[in-house]
This record gives sequence, C-alpha cells and structure tokens, in this order.
Amino acid sequence: MYRPCLFALFLAVPAVHADTLSQADREALIEKLESLRNSAKEKAGSRMDSAASAFRAGMASDEAAIDLYLKCVEKVEFSDQKKSAQDFREWKRHQSERLDADGLGRCLRHQLRWLVLTMDAAQAGGKTEELAPRALEALDSIFATPQQFDGNVQPLRDPVTNSVFAKAYGLGNIKVDKWPLSPLEVSQVFNQVVLPPLREKGKVDAMRDQWMKRIKYEGVAAQYFTGGGRGGRGGEGRGGEKPKPNAETSAEYDKFISETQPDLVWQMEEDLYKSGDQKNAAVAMLKHIEQHITHPKAREWAEQFRALIEPPKGETADKTD
Repeated sequence: MYRPCLFALFLAVPAVHADTLSQADREALIEKLESLRNSAKEKAGSRMDSAASAFRAGMASDEAAIDLYLKCVEKVEFSDQKKSAQDFREWKRHQSERLDADGLGRCLRHQLRWLVLTMDAAQAGGKTEELAPRALEALDSIFATPQQFDGNVQPLRDPVTNSVFAKAYGLGNIKVDKWPLSPLEVSQVFNQVVLPPLREKGKVDAMRDQWMKRIKYEGVAAQYFTGGGRGGRGGEGRGGEKPKPNAETSAEYDKFISETQPDLVWQMEEDLYKSGDQKNAAVAMLKHIEQHITHPKAREWAEQFRALIEPPKGETADKTD
C-alpha cells in the first residue's frame, strides 16, 4: 500500500550523479570548516570571559558569593525548569537558615576560586605547571584556617564543574587532564599539579617541602572536613557556633595519625629516593620502619626498601671494571 507514495517521492527527488570533489571544492570546504571552528572558539572564549568576570566579582566578599549563588540557582533550578518566581522565593525562604550560616559564603568564594583555576587549566590545554603556585595559594587559604567555614565545606568537596555556578554559565562540560576538580582532593593537587614539575627538575628540597605540606593538609582535612553534620560535611549548621569534632571525625583523625600519616611519610621518602636523594631518603626510610614496626604496612615497606637498595642480581653496589 506504500508503493505509490514511495514511487511519487522517488520521482520528486532530482537525480543525483556521483561526482568527485575538485581541488577548489576541497579548499572551499576546508575554509568553511575553519570558519566554523573559529566561530565556535570565539563563542566559547566569550562565554568563558563572561563567566570568569562574574566569578571574580563573586569572590570579592561572602555577600557577593551568596548573591551570585542565588542568581545561579534561580536560573538553573527555576527559570530554566520553567518554575515560577514564587517557587524560587519559597525555596529561598526554606533555605534561609543555611544561607545565613557562617562560613557558607566563604566556602562558595573558595569554590569560585577553584572554578576559575579550572577554567584556566582548561585553556592551558593540560599544561598546568604555571598554575601550580596559584593552586598552592588556593589550598593555603583553605587549610590555614579550617574553622573559617564553620563546617560548611560540602561545596569544596564537589567537582566545580557540577556546581550551580558552572551550570549557570554553561561550563559543565569542561574537561582537563590531570587536574583535580575539587580543592579538597589534596592528594591529586600535589600528585598531578605541584610535585611533577619539581620531580622532573630534580628539586628534592622543594619536593620535601611540598610533601610535608601535603601531609599537613591531609591531616587538617581528616580533623576538620570529614564526617557528617557540623564540623564535617556541614552546610546545615547555625552561625555563631564553632565547629566541634564529633565521634566520626575524631575516629577519622585518629586513623589518619596512626595509619595514613606514616604511610604518606613513607611515600614521600620513596619518592625522594627515586628522584635522586638516595642517601638521605634511605636513612630516613630505615628509621621510619624501625619507628613504625607495628604498622600494618611495615612488612610491605621493608620489602620495598630492600628492592630499592639491593642491586640487581649479577651486579654489585659499586661496579668496577
């Protein structure tokens, strides 16, 4: 029953003859493609510039960060979802206690700062060595005074590309290789951004300094930024009270001190050994095993240490002709 329709459609389509592209055709198509690419780059660059300007304005104060947050929430979760202004006002009323909590605005400022850094990393095409000092400054400003957030740190845990700021400005698809999307991913910040350039240049003294900073900051995170509720995930606390460690955060920090920190110190010495500081690192590693002989990883450390210092079979430590 469909044949007449199909036949009529066939007659309506003009005959198309196979043909090859001429050199002029190819050049014209390539020129058009380049024009489309340049147009896309210009639009993306304009969007990034507009977003960066808004984000930097939001970083100016706690109040500015909250104001930008509310504007972005209204756009993403209400206007874009075809919800009314009344719905937004009702949501805002229910969120008033959280929005007024001490530390939330400051937390959002740090989230914006890391988002801007992430945008710069994306534009750098993964070459983030020049961003390492700024990444360290961002971490210093977070971990120097962890009480500043009054427990409101959840936004700093979340990937900045998932933030309402990124969504409002169409930046959710940013992808950057070897760049952590959250400033509380301390180990990744140091492993992917801070330490690699120092390692490549053999700057073992600077490596040790940054390793010690990493260990310190991971300890701060375990003490202040773990567990649920205030003093931990936060975001629901009331202003005026200092964050108090709960049983969960205390247990997390105790575990860090007894297990995680010694393992991080071991990783530091192993890294320094492989980066050229063999004598100092070897002495420190042996002493470390002695001091932490009951650690769950003590036997593993001993095996790794022997593999590092023992020359391959058939060779001696001091090879002679």
